[in-house]
Amino acid sequence: MVVAVLNFGAMEAIAKLLIADYPMPMIAWSRWGFHFLLCLPFFLHPRNHGYLRTRRPVVHTLRPLILVTATFAFIAALADMQLAAATALVFTAPLLVTALSPLLLSEVVGTRRRIAVAVGFCGVLVILRPSPEFNNWIALLPLLAGACYAGYQLTTRHLSGTEPAMTQFFYVGLGGFLITSMVVPFFWKSPTLASWGLLALSGVFGLAAQWLAIKAFEAADASVVSPFLYTQIIWATLFGFVLFGDLPDLWTIAGASIVVASGIYIWSRERVRPAQKSAAK
Repeated sequence: MVVAVLNFGAMEAIAKLLIADYPMPMIAWSRWGFHFLLCLPFFLHPRNHGYLRTRRPVVHTLRPLILVTATFAFIAALADMQLAAATALVFTAPLLVTALSPLLLSEVVGTRRRIAVAVGFCGVLVILRPSPEFNNWIALLPLLAGACYAGYQLTTRHLSGTEPAMTQFFYVGLGGFLITSMVVPFFWKSPTLASWGLLALSGVFGLAAQWLAIKAFEAADASVVSPFLYTQIIWATLFGFVLFGDLPDLWTIAGASIVVASGIYIWSRERVRPAQKSAAK
């Protein structure tokens, strides 16, 4: 999982490199287009055709729409925001999942986790303190991306137990490729050879990240693997410093720490509750 989020961080760093010279839909298209084309031979193999069968076509249509919206929002934010700050705001997704799961999944959320969600959003307010960097609508884009990732996680929970992970993987890639391919012709700008290499590399990193995350969840319980997702903030900070000379200030570090601590606390409570229920039985 650590290597998976390293790949996600590298993909986002490439997006920030490219956004200065190319339209956002082109960068999003490369992320999904090369991702899908690279994994297509696997699914075309006869022994893997079973993954193409699904009983939930509507949900598989909705999930890529959500993720493409998140991709667009996050890449657009990178034009004006530091990589680490934007990444920290995206990590509101676990807080939103916890806040919305009672309404959308009929899950019970206790008082402690509700308080942790509230504290986490206080961390968001610390990151979004009044300052020249965040005093505009751009700061809302990574929050939109976080909301979309929360929706993606909720639909993934909805599909769990009925659809194999690889089926979900295929239809997300296919949908992302088709949606961005319909948009990109209106924004196309001929890339240089070096830019083609970066665009392709973005898709490679995205595919590797998705694949490694799936393998991580296959190898260990989600309760063991999920906390390592937060290492992405470390990678984002390193990439931001090495490639762009950006370092988050103390307010951003403090706010990100509050968001991460709240997310990890929520994860720990979700891990404890099933054990408590088993002991009660």
